[in-house]
Amino acid sequence: RRRIITLADSPKGRAAFWNPKVNYWNVPLMRNERIVERPADQTTITRRYTEEAIAFIRAHRSEPFFIYLAHNMPHVPLFRSKRFAGRSLRGLYGDVVEEIDWGVGEILQTLRELKLDRQTIVWFTSDNGPWLIFDELGGSAGLLRDGKGSTWEGGMREPGIVWWPGRIPAGVVTRELATTMDIYTTSLKLAGAEVPKDRVVDGLDLRPLLFGQGESPRQTVYYYRGRRLMAIRHGPWKAHFITQPAYGRAKPTYHDPPVLYHLEHDPSEKYNVADKHPDVIAQLKRLAEMHRATVHAPPSQLEIRLGSPR
Repeated sequence: RRRIITLADSPKGRAAFWNPKVNYWNVPLMRNERIVERPADQTTITRRYTEEAIAFIRAHRSEPFFIYLAHNMPHVPLFRSKRFAGRSLRGLYGDVVEEIDWGVGEILQTLRELKLDRQTIVWFTSDNGPWLIFDELGGSAGLLRDGKGSTWEGGMREPGIVWWPGRIPAGVVTRELATTMDIYTTSLKLAGAEVPKDRVVDGLDLRPLLFGQGESPRQTVYYYRGRRLMAIRHGPWKAHFITQPAYGRAKPTYHDPPVLYHLEHDPSEKYNVADKHPDVIAQLKRLAEMHRATVHAPPSQLEIRLGSPR
């Protein structure tokens, strides 16, 4: 039987997260399939990722290129270089964000220097909300409810920034709906490539929204936790069929009828208005049923690897 590793099993236990040191974490830094450093000096990792991205841009300046840059930070354990120590009033977390901001700026400046800025679209976003069990080291979702690991807005809603001088107007703020799945489809369209027709592609084309020519085509978002459909949003309305705190041993709570929130009026998801809008509940239930009929969840590879019950 496989054993699941917990925080208590990590070097120094939970203290390794609150007072991290490089030697607490015997993780490798790899280039392709070769280990180049172990343990990785995570105080330099944001700078080194940035330098790698810039070197790639310079090497491929004369041809089309794609870069996916996923910084380790600000995931715990948090590390930043000496140069950024004390830069922020937000403590270690803020220093880490300052260094990421610097790195993004260096990449954009490289594109300008090479006169590639008007030929290159840059997307900047995140994968989930704050990891609240780590208190001030885990980030903040502001007024949004809960955090990473939940399907409340604090766990799932992220800002997105798109940069393309000369094509996308600077300083424009929109509250239109989009998902990271839409980046794939939009990027294919921008590159003049075809979206695959031999499979269902969930991403939509955001070009009208990006170029100020119309609204987002995205009206519906499905919120999953693992393989379970927990909630659905359509327009401003969000219905939770199942709710569960982000972490801990709390069991899921099933709702029939689902709890309902109007996210434009109540982004904190405090006021359940299901009893006032049975028509909206019926519509969202129909959308969920249609979705379930077309989606067949595969086995969870993460649970299989960890030895959890299927």
